Amino acid sequence: MSPLSGMDQSESDGGCEVCVVRPSLNITQRASKYHYCPPPDPGLLESIQNKAKKSCSCSGRCIKSAVTARVPILSWLPSYDFRASLLGDVLSGITVAIMHIPQGMAFALLGGLPPITGIYMAFFPILIYALLASSRHCSMGSFAVVCLMTGKVVGELATIPDTSSPLFGNTTDSLLTNSTKTYTPVQVAAVVALMNGIVEIVLGLLQVGNLCVYLSDMLVSGFTTGAAFHVLTSQIKYLLGIHVNTYNGPLKIIYTYKEIFSQVLNANPADTIIAAITITVLAVNAEVLKPWIRTKTKIPIPIELIVVSIGTLVSYLANLHNVYNVRIVGEIPTGLPEPTLPPFELMPAVAVDSIIISIVAYTVSFSMARIFAKRHNYNIDANQELYALGASNVFGSFFSCAPIAVSLARSLIQEAAGGVTQLTSFVCCFILLFVLLFIGPVFETLPNSVLSSIIVVALKGMFMQVKDLRRVWAVSRADALIWLASFLGVVIIDIDYGLLLGIVVSLLVLLGRSQQPKTARLGRVPNTDVYLDVNKYSVTVETPTVSIFQFNGPLHFANSEYFRQQLMSVTGLVPSAISATKTLSEKEQQLEADLTTQLTRVQWLVIEMSGVSYTDSTGGNLLSQLSKEYKQAGITLCLAALSESALETLEVCGTLKVIPPEYIFHSAHDAVVMLTRSDSSATADNACTKL
Repeated sequence: MSPLSGMDQSESDGGCEVCVVRPSLNITQRASKYHYCPPPDPGLLESIQNKAKKSCSCSGRCIKSAVTARVPILSWLPSYDFRASLLGDVLSGITVAIMHIPQGMAFALLGGLPPITGIYMAFFPILIYALLASSRHCSMGSFAVVCLMTGKVVGELATIPDTSSPLFGNTTDSLLTNSTKTYTPVQVAAVVALMNGIVEIVLGLLQVGNLCVYLSDMLVSGFTTGAAFHVLTSQIKYLLGIHVNTYNGPLKIIYTYKEIFSQVLNANPADTIIAAITITVLAVNAEVLKPWIRTKTKIPIPIELIVVSIGTLVSYLANLHNVYNVRIVGEIPTGLPEPTLPPFELMPAVAVDSIIISIVAYTVSFSMARIFAKRHNYNIDANQELYALGASNVFGSFFSCAPIAVSLARSLIQEAAGGVTQLTSFVCCFILLFVLLFIGPVFETLPNSVLSSIIVVALKGMFMQVKDLRRVWAVSRADALIWLASFLGVVIIDIDYGLLLGIVVSLLVLLGRSQQPKTARLGRVPNTDVYLDVNKYSVTVETPTVSIFQFNGPLHFANSEYFRQQLMSVTGLVPSAISATKTLSEKEQQLEADLTTQLTRVQWLVIEMSGVSYTDSTGGNLLSQLSKEYKQAGITLCLAALSESALETLEVCGTLKVIPPEYIFHSAHDAVVMLTRSDSSATADNACTKL
């Protein structure tokens, strides 16, 4: 149903009438009457010189602007309003720190790393991000999808299973026998973080921060929903207390579920009961308690921390690990890790995966930052976010950290709790420092099934993105295809292949839309200068001697043939056919009279180009060729409503030598008025245009 079909008649007829009187114009008259004076076009050498001069100019203001642009904390900290913002930043920092503890430990387990690594990720990189980020509300740290993708690399390259992380208890022996040097999961994750940071910094230097717009919302939604299935799959073995081999490559999720079903009868009842109770408590809180508490206070109940604390206490008192064979977190070191160099020799091996992880992490993080910036009316710098994320990952890689990204849940809580600047991150780091120095070993008896339950419940938001498919299906089947391709590619094949498939489908959809824009034959609404599609608006009237064709998209080499076909199909004016009728005998012409009368009445073919934002030399040459073909058929080709850039391109291509400026008009209405002014009735009708 058209959005206009439900408009009330009074709404459509309402409003005031405006009578505008101006001369009809072609581009020559327009330029003369309104003093067209384009700015001089500098040559390549002059452009380079101007750019270099501007870049190398130095003043106190320029230096200050450059420094604050690269270290944004210097722009907001000197003017920080302690009275208005300090309390909110402190409260949100404490709240987010409490969330970091269980989520960090859980997501580290997802990446095949010791749980303490998740807290490291919430401390070391965040110190750098808070200094360099232009976003004021993003809560960085561990993120499920990024940790899962890192876990894939860790599973392929780590040759020493970490005893505190049972993910690698079933690692195949081939890596151990074929590798000349052994690497721990933490070392592999650290070199991935280092490579991620390098990639992001290089992208920032190349000023390509806004390229993430090519990853559409539907692609990101389908990708993250598919990744959520992988996250869920990776946690089932902890929820059931079973041992499942780690699979890599295409169709790994199918092989994993095949083994899960074969092992389900060997599930550990204790792990299953713990997981069921934990999931129930978390779900009741999310669906019942949290909405009610939100109406009373901005500060949420730290249910994850409560569950972790209770799970740790029960496991310790009941000795669940020894009595019921429940897998627990294990040894957690106290203090801060010593800075160590990641294994640089692994950088080539992780390069491709790191590029993919960096793109995913940056896209999700920048999308979230952009949402908060719009909501709170401040600007963010896409390239600066790349620098901030890259520097954070590089710094964190020397302290046993995996790649970081924004967390949607923590960021929303940070905003809701009153956080207004990155001072929240410093408060959060101070709380986590206390945990690292003194409290870490308390959680050594925490069951892994509790952490897995936290991960599974946190996936609800990602799974609910399936609703996006239903919503977008009604709007655009092409966008729905992007969602399905990304989702199915991630689920059935693998995460990186799914992302690549989604990008390819997105580019194909974009190319398809560019190659086949909408076209229409226009007619005039009587007594106005409004021209609409004659197939959609019954009130429109076509001028017998003028046919108007509208093309709503760029005209270039890839769609030039489509343009030609649509022009002849929509207008019914085929130059070769019209020329052929002129060569028929008098008897044959009489037989063809009924078919050709309408066509031969058309003297002017106007191409309305207000929707043509760009044209190239191929498009210009096509218009020249069409003008010649229609001229042989007795029809004059005219152009209307060209943009200045398109007009300049046609001038450079020599099209204006074939289609003279007097046949290029300011608008479709100008074309009709000037081309039909010999018709007294048409002139009277067009004397005063009511808008």
